[in-house]
Amino acid sequence: MRNRSEGVEKYLIYLKSDNLVKEISIEFLRHLSPITIERIYRGLPIRGMVVRDDGLIYISAPVETRLEKPRNRMRRGNVAYSPSKRMILIALEDTKLNESVNSLGRVLDGLEELERLRTGHMVRLERE
Repeated sequence: MRNRSEGVEKYLIYLKSDNLVKEISIEFLRHLSPITIERIYRGLPIRGMVVRDDGLIYISAPVETRLEKPRNRMRRGNVAYSPSKRMILIALEDTKLNESVNSLGRVLDGLEELERLRTGHMVRLERE
C-alpha cells in the first residue's frame, strides 16, 4: 500500500513465515533510498532465506541497485538493504556495520516476533 502523509511517501510491507506466530509490519520510507525501495517494492513478493548473525537478520533479496545515502549504523528495528550482499537487513539491536547499506525504513509491529527466526528459515515479503 502506497501512502502519502505529510509529504512522505510510505510503503507498507509484510514479512511472513511459517516459523512466526504473526506477520511483521514494515514501513519503507521512500525518501531514504528511493531507487532501492522502488526496485524492492516492484519485485514483491520476495521469498528468501534468513541468515541470523550478531543482532541482525539478513534476508536474501535479489535486487540490483547501488548505494544511496549510505550508512553503516543501524538502530534496533531499522531495516536496510546491502547492495553488495543483495540482502535486506533487520536490526534486532543497535549495531555498527562493517559495510555501508541503504536505509529502507523500520519495523512497525512484531519486532519481538523476529527473535523466533533462525538461519535457514524461509520468509516472504509481500504487499498488502
